[in-house]
Amino acid sequence: MSTGSGGGVVVGVGKWWPAIILVIMAFAVGLIVGLGGEKGLPKYEAKPVQHVDHSSFFAEANITKYEGSKTCIKCHRDEVVEVFHSYHYQLASVQNDIADHQGILYGGRFTYNDFCGCIFWRGEKPVNWIGYVVLKKAPSGYEDLVGSFTGLTGCSMCHGVGMGLPPSPEPSEAQLGNIDCLACHADPGVYLSGPFGIAKGVRNVTRDEQGVWHYEVKLSIDVIAKNILRTPTKDNCLACHAVSGGGPHLKRPNLSPDLMGSKVTEDFDVHIAAGLQCVDCHRVEDHRFPTRSVDTFSREEGQVPSCSDCHGEDPHSGVYGWFLNRFHGRVACQTCHIPLIAHGKYPTDTHRDWSASTFLPEKKRWKFSIPDPETGAVDRWYLDSNVVPVYAWYNGTRQIYVYPEPVEPLKEGPEYEKYRMEPVNGESLGVVVYAKPLGSRGDPNAKIYPFKIHRAVVAYSTLNKTMVPMKVGVAFATGNTTLAYLKGSEATGVKWTPGTYITIVRYMQVNHGVQPAEKALHCLDCHGVTTKRMDWQALGYGIYPKVAFASIVAGPPIILALAVYLWWRRRRA
Repeated sequence: MSTGSGGGVVVGVGKWWPAIILVIMAFAVGLIVGLGGEKGLPKYEAKPVQHVDHSSFFAEANITKYEGSKTCIKCHRDEVVEVFHSYHYQLASVQNDIADHQGILYGGRFTYNDFCGCIFWRGEKPVNWIGYVVLKKAPSGYEDLVGSFTGLTGCSMCHGVGMGLPPSPEPSEAQLGNIDCLACHADPGVYLSGPFGIAKGVRNVTRDEQGVWHYEVKLSIDVIAKNILRTPTKDNCLACHAVSGGGPHLKRPNLSPDLMGSKVTEDFDVHIAAGLQCVDCHRVEDHRFPTRSVDTFSREEGQVPSCSDCHGEDPHSGVYGWFLNRFHGRVACQTCHIPLIAHGKYPTDTHRDWSASTFLPEKKRWKFSIPDPETGAVDRWYLDSNVVPVYAWYNGTRQIYVYPEPVEPLKEGPEYEKYRMEPVNGESLGVVVYAKPLGSRGDPNAKIYPFKIHRAVVAYSTLNKTMVPMKVGVAFATGNTTLAYLKGSEATGVKWTPGTYITIVRYMQVNHGVQPAEKALHCLDCHGVTTKRMDWQALGYGIYPKVAFASIVAGPPIILALAVYLWWRRRRA
């Protein structure tokens, strides 16, 4: 050491100061501007679409009309049986990741949800399954639209891959003949299931001689024979999943028509743009598709690959990449690489109000009311684009409201204050969390994941302590949501006093819509002193992440200033 003229102590760093300063500055710059990046990404070879011409098979069997799996079962009985037992047909599977309800049979056949109420009452009695919904009432000036087909045929239009019969646990011949094989195995340029098929006129709903509703395919057997696929393409899947919830991209975050067709851009989804198909990740075994999202109910056998299966455990390179790999093991890849929801052409539905309705003349039907969050106006269908996700811990288990168990709405607390909505017509009795991830900072199995929060005002029975089913077709045809709830109450026995509502809340896991690496979140997006993206308090960190990162950013200039000062002192000594 040496003593300066002012009596202070100056550390004799000599020739090492420039090297020390350069290392510190390089590290700081690496964090701030992101020196380095992704390692070499795995090459993906898009698989060719394979057609299997069935012309000779159909001719030999004298098949002249497609009637669902009844047409296919003679040659493909094992496959038909597999589909019959799958979630896609049964709308139910055994759930082993629901807290306090492990091992129960549950799914879309049993649930009540924020998008369409319930399809069946207790999994058996149809409430909103199949039909032909026509407009019965219109506002002044639109009377000429009364009697028009609304384009809606009930929840069966998307839920399930059937030809119209409600699914049954028992595999009768009628049930085994009720599967629409073309939903997954027809070239999407010729035939699509779901709303697209209805809109294109290749699929419609009709009644048989006994008055039973069913779907029929409006294509000749020759066209069908030449356009059968060996493996489903993404567009077969998206025909339903991209328009679930009642329209394009309303429901699933970043599963939208943006992903359909051959011109998907990297800016919306790098995986689909590279040629991946849905079945590349949701790997099918025995016609079962594994999924693990917090808010879904298909829990079939099989593993959904993790990001590291393709990208490795240390996917980032350089100084910045080392920092990411070393200190972000508790952050899911989706958190940084999917910075926004609905960042493409189609907005998404974040909230809706089933206490009122809005007329959509271009659709020739009424729709649930979606209040503008800023003005409260309900005279237009309000949707959101470029939605910043909500972040929460998820350890693989979840909190699910199992319908129709009695439930008391929350009337206080953070979730009540944050998510409560006032009905347009009626009184809010509180909040019920419908689906939520479980985990915490102290849970070693948990990671921080992104979620879309969806809220809906729905009718609540103060007598039965549960949500009231709605006859959704009545609401779409008449605009009278109160009548629709009363009809649902009458059909199921769930008592309702008009005007009593609650808000139900669903955390919807964000797994799709990965953007290019250069659009991933950066340090300051989450750790900046003024950033609002991460609720560090709710995540259990308090202000530590902001203070710590601010120290890292501010540290090098302070050290540099100190080094200059010490150098100056040394020069004077």
